[in-house]
Amino acid sequence: MKKILMILLLGILMAGCGTGNKVPVSDSEDAANGGGEGIVAGEMAASLTEQSPLIFQYEVKNQTEEEVTLEFTSSQRFDYSVETKDGEELFLFSSVASFLQALGEETVKQGEALTYDINLHELNLEKGEYVLSAWMTPKEGPQYKVSKEFSVE
Repeated sequence: MKKILMILLLGILMAGCGTGNKVPVSDSEDAANGGGEGIVAGEMAASLTEQSPLIFQYEVKNQTEEEVTLEFTSSQRFDYSVETKDGEELFLFSSVASFLQALGEETVKQGEALTYDINLHELNLEKGEYVLSAWMTPKEGPQYKVSKEFSVE
C-alpha cells in the first residue's frame, strides 16, 4: 500500500514539473533590455532608442489588458545615468535636477506608452564608449530599467 501511495505521489510531482510554454530566459531578458524586436503580451515593456546622436527616447509601453497606474512621491517620473563601460558613473539626472515634493500618478491605458526624451549633448562627453541607463521612479513596484551602449565619436 505504501509503494502504491509513493508511486502516485511521485507521478503527481513529476506531472507538475513540466516545462510548459515558457519563454527562454535570454529572450525575456533581451526584450526587457530593449533588444527584442517583438511584443511581449501582458507586460509593461521598456525600451531605449537613439533618435539621433546623443538624443535618446525612453519609453514604457503598456502591453497588458488593463490600465496600469504608477504612483510617485514627487514630480519626478524617471531617472537616468551615464556610465563608462567600466561602470564608473559620470552623470545621474536626479542629482542635478529639482523636483516638487507632491504625490502624483501616471495612468497608462492598454497599448499606450509613457515617453521621455534624454538629451546628452550638454554633458560634453569625451570620445569613447558609454552606457545609458533609464528607469521609472514609482513609489512601489517595478522600475522598468533599461540600458543601452553608445559611443561618442
